[in-house]
Amino acid sequence: MIGIIITGHGAFATGISSAVELLTGHQDFIIPVDFKGEHSEEQLKEHLRAAFDRLQDCEQILVLCDILGGSPFKNAVMLSIGDERIKVLYGTNLGMTVELAMRCMMGQIPEADILADEIIEIGKTQIGKYKYEPVEASEDFEEGI
Repeated sequence: MIGIIITGHGAFATGISSAVELLTGHQDFIIPVDFKGEHSEEQLKEHLRAAFDRLQDCEQILVLCDILGGSPFKNAVMLSIGDERIKVLYGTNLGMTVELAMRCMMGQIPEADILADEIIEIGKTQIGKYKYEPVEASEDFEEGI
């Protein structure tokens, strides 16, 4: 089984996990860990430790962080040292998190490094810019469907 910890500044983690739950249903293997303004770094570390403890029976754990270098990322990295099951990713977006949850639900779980690389590529494809391009109506256009 794989475990997923989502962490980030403010309510990032609960926001992403709430959206994932809306799209995929409740997943026990997803644990959000927020780092709110009133939390100290020590409290963040305690919350991350508690999340890791809840997932202690998992064969693999992916930690999805909001940004590189922030306190959630740094603490997740520090707590992951020495545990090969844990992979820490940053730059998390909803698309990659939903894809990861769906793969876990369907049992499509390769080795952690491969899975992490695939999820990162999926996250990259979720970033873009919409450009409106009007379509000209042809003379053959008929009313109706």
